[in-house]
Amino acid sequence: MPKNHIYTLARKWIPVAGLIFISCANFKAYFNTFYNAEEFFEKAEKIRLQNRGEKIPQSAINDYEKVIEKSRFVMDEYPDFKLRKKAFILIVQSHFYRGELREAMGTLGELKNEFGDKVYVEVEFWTSLVKWKQNKPQPAINGLNELINFSLNVDMEAKVYLAIAEIFLEQKMYSEAMDNLEKSAERIQDQNEKGQIYYRIAELSFDAKSYDRALSGYQEVIKNSQSKKQIQEGNLKTVQIYRLKGNLDLATNSIKNMLLDDNYKTIFPNLELELAKLYDQQNMISESRNRLASIVQDYPKTTVSAEAYYMLGNYSIEQDWDMEDALKQYSSVVKENKQSLYAQPAQVRIKEINTYQQSKLDLESWSLRIAESDTIADFHFTEDEQNELAKNLYSLTELEAFHFDRSDTGLVYLDLLIQYAYQSKLFPKALYAKSVILEDKGELSLSKLLKQRIVNEFPKTDFALAIINKDKSYKIMTSTSDEKLVTAERKWSDNPALAMDGYREIVIEDTVSESSAQAAYFLAYQYDYHFVKPDSALKYYEWILKHHSDSYQAEPSGKRAAFLNSVFVDTSETNDY
Repeated sequence: MPKNHIYTLARKWIPVAGLIFISCANFKAYFNTFYNAEEFFEKAEKIRLQNRGEKIPQSAINDYEKVIEKSRFVMDEYPDFKLRKKAFILIVQSHFYRGELREAMGTLGELKNEFGDKVYVEVEFWTSLVKWKQNKPQPAINGLNELINFSLNVDMEAKVYLAIAEIFLEQKMYSEAMDNLEKSAERIQDQNEKGQIYYRIAELSFDAKSYDRALSGYQEVIKNSQSKKQIQEGNLKTVQIYRLKGNLDLATNSIKNMLLDDNYKTIFPNLELELAKLYDQQNMISESRNRLASIVQDYPKTTVSAEAYYMLGNYSIEQDWDMEDALKQYSSVVKENKQSLYAQPAQVRIKEINTYQQSKLDLESWSLRIAESDTIADFHFTEDEQNELAKNLYSLTELEAFHFDRSDTGLVYLDLLIQYAYQSKLFPKALYAKSVILEDKGELSLSKLLKQRIVNEFPKTDFALAIINKDKSYKIMTSTSDEKLVTAERKWSDNPALAMDGYREIVIEDTVSESSAQAAYFLAYQYDYHFVKPDSALKYYEWILKHHSDSYQAEPSGKRAAFLNSVFVDTSETNDY
């Protein structure tokens, strides 16, 4: 072929080749940019799914922003981009999860204008979710339910059920939420997404003590989740459920097998703790304590060792009645791990033990006087002494019977209170506490006698009212202070003078119930600020301090009484001058 002919052909093809090269370069540029957008979206979604039910982490929020930027760049620079529909939907989702609802709706409008009925499902789905986030849950649910009747593919149907479940969860409608979560999990194809949904089902069911459903959910988590942490937690929760359901042999064997497998090494401390709880449940106290002792040695400064110390503290009280050792164990909880769920309960226990020990010391002097009183005919303590003694004895009763589960010892202190402090403010409360303890112990006839005594002798107390509300067979012949208080409150707007008489009647007749404290404070306040009679106001403030020193009204009454007394002193000094 002549050289000039070859040259002519080459000149013709060079521009075409250039165009092809430029086109390929452009394709590569926008393809890479959009590919990056999809990568950022997948990364953000993985983080969001792992934190579902909680606030979306900032790293995911930042990745969603990159999705929006890169997708917009591709669509703006390359209008003929063939994946525009997918890019629009990525932008909508990213705006939604960033909480940018107006921008999400704007993008949905663009999507609908460009693709029309082809994107009906996507537009309706995300519009419903935006309504949900705009505090319109019912319209959102209605829109999603309408989509269910549409011909959806399996994945989209799963997403719709999942969205409905999320809305129900936010509304605390747990039964409806669980039904929709299960429908979603059954349909969804993506294995990781399936694992995440079953994890939520399992967690919610476990918290609700629906252990069969929780067990089934955790088994699906183990099968489907790509999160090692969730799989390990699924195994741990499974043995916990076996224990809680009483399948102790199965739980024990499962734990021992896992402890022999290094694949479960990250949850070895938790498995050891579960084994200690299993021994406790089977009353194998020695084995449980030995296991707990090894936990605090082998896994120090962890939430597990903190819980182990708390359990050891409980054993020191329940098994040994050794308060000093219990204090030592409970004090170790916070030292081990401040974030432990048992840090606060341990502090409460420490406070209870300190209070108990101080009350025991205070009781020593009273015990001597009680012993001496047995040799004196017709001996009784003064009213102030009885109130002080009753306070000491009731503190010990409450701790022994209701905190340390030693009701028999609690009854001993109650009997001392009833015998030697029968004129104290706490006397009706002591009778009521004894009736409750006896009822719990199955001594119903004795409990009933005490309740009847409270109703007969202290009909205006809150204890009598509680007894009657629980059992209508108990009757009070006279109207209670509660009823009189309601009557006085109703009269106040129409006839204040008559209402004030009603409040005064309560205070005259009743020095015990909470209603009398409320009535007295109302009288004091009205005399103080409405009628401007400071001497009358002071009278009722001081009445509260005398008869209801531990009430809610005592603190403001004390402050106001101190102020009024100071005013009276200043006025007196001025007059003398």
